[in-house]
Amino acid sequence: MPQLILHNANIHTLDESRPHATAITIDGDRISAVGDDQIILEAAPSDATTMDMRGSTIVPGLADAHGHMRNFGMMAEMVNLRRAQSYEEVVELVRERSQATPVGQWIQGRGWNQENWSDKSLPTHDLLSEAVPNHPVWLVRVDAHAGVANANALRISGITGSTPNPAGGIVGKDKDKGKGKGNDKDQPNGLFLDKAMDLVRSHIPDITVEKSKELLLAAQELCLAVGLTQVHDAGIDGTTLQAYRELVAEGSLKIRVYAMLARDYFDQTDVSPIQEGLFSCRSVKIVSDGALGSRGAALLAPYSDAPYESGFMLLSRDDFDATVGRALASGFQVNTHAIGDMANRVSLDVVEAALRKHGVSDHRSRIEHAQHLHMDDIPRFAKLGVIASIQPTHCTSDMFMADSRLGPQRAPGAYPWRKFLDSGARIVSGSDFPVESNNPLWGLYSALTRQNHDGQPSDGWRPEERLTLYEALRSFTRDAAYASFQEHDLGALSLGMLADLTVLDTDIANEPPQALLEAKVMATVVNGEMVYKHSLTPNL
Repeated sequence: MPQLILHNANIHTLDESRPHATAITIDGDRISAVGDDQIILEAAPSDATTMDMRGSTIVPGLADAHGHMRNFGMMAEMVNLRRAQSYEEVVELVRERSQATPVGQWIQGRGWNQENWSDKSLPTHDLLSEAVPNHPVWLVRVDAHAGVANANALRISGITGSTPNPAGGIVGKDKDKGKGKGNDKDQPNGLFLDKAMDLVRSHIPDITVEKSKELLLAAQELCLAVGLTQVHDAGIDGTTLQAYRELVAEGSLKIRVYAMLARDYFDQTDVSPIQEGLFSCRSVKIVSDGALGSRGAALLAPYSDAPYESGFMLLSRDDFDATVGRALASGFQVNTHAIGDMANRVSLDVVEAALRKHGVSDHRSRIEHAQHLHMDDIPRFAKLGVIASIQPTHCTSDMFMADSRLGPQRAPGAYPWRKFLDSGARIVSGSDFPVESNNPLWGLYSALTRQNHDGQPSDGWRPEERLTLYEALRSFTRDAAYASFQEHDLGALSLGMLADLTVLDTDIANEPPQALLEAKVMATVVNGEMVYKHSLTPNL
């Protein structure tokens, strides 16, 4: 295969020995030269293919360190509730879908957020059941830590007033409204939090391997189009694992995937780390608590806006210790979802105990989200070598809600990115798509500004925690590579590295942060292959 030379470009290499260049040579799947146009072109062999980039900006391939590929692919088939401004609007969207859905078939939706409604109460099933009586309905909150089921779904799932709360979850119940029936027991109101959601989900037909492949390919296209060259898929089951491996064998996987096995699957199977083509799997995803939005995040003290609630842990300390110990002993990285300050503290305690017991040196354990911490626990990340896996757009979506949930006294420990870096910890960035947009440029904007897309708050929310462009870009590139044990191959544009790169129409280093919201991805290159090209760039 002849060399490919990209020239007349504005290249930010993230290689500290040569931070900027104008030309790059790709030989197969690796970078063989980085430098100035004249030198690179003069050294080019006669059969090299040259490509004039017309001043486009090139950065190392952008990685999303926390996304959910199959769920992202499913979004096109679900009722999208993200923009609904009331529960009534949610119900109407579902009612409309029911008219085109065979009677008895499940209707699923995702994205509702009661914080966007004038009535910020969590929804119950009455209105939904009345509007859609002939289909089982299951609607998941935007953060995937709460769901509401209609009466039909409750019946199919066998949920009654006597259904107990499972460990790590809550079945919502109200007092029986059927007065005069001699029954004063609580009745299910259709709301399920965290582990209780499985009581309904287990009755929804399973997704096959073939369907999983279809959904993964749909998600792949959406990710390549926004310049992502790698996704850390946060919590896959056995079906999804098989689907990925078949896509690799078929040559259909074009994006790099670093997969985390879901704890439930990992605990039930005997599996070793996997590296096949663009697919790698050597980590385990553990979920320790819920989310702030549904008040399931485990806090050391009660919520400021709900003084009788503190959230809850989703697994026992014994189970937590057992999974982490087995994972580290088996050569797997441990990546733990922890949002509240209690969950973060316990997660750090578990990792610390496991490292003491198993003596793993290069463990690179991660805490996924790390949204709210007690100030005493922030320095422990660097001390233990734990990586903070953050999602900048979570901050700018949640900031006003977080203020009410946590109150001013706990605010300094909320989304403490600068404190992580100043303490010596490493951070890595993602989006948690489909919870947030998968566009990494929007993530960069949030990291730089801590503002929403309307520029609010004017000075940024807790602006002292903002990142610089270099820090933010590094968290989507070099540190993402480190967090997936691939720093010798990925994360910078330098000699010998794999040729993963993202081509932009905007010089993000010399434009105000707002430009990130409008910047376009002109091309995405993975392993030296152009796997996405914008329609407006005919000559690339």
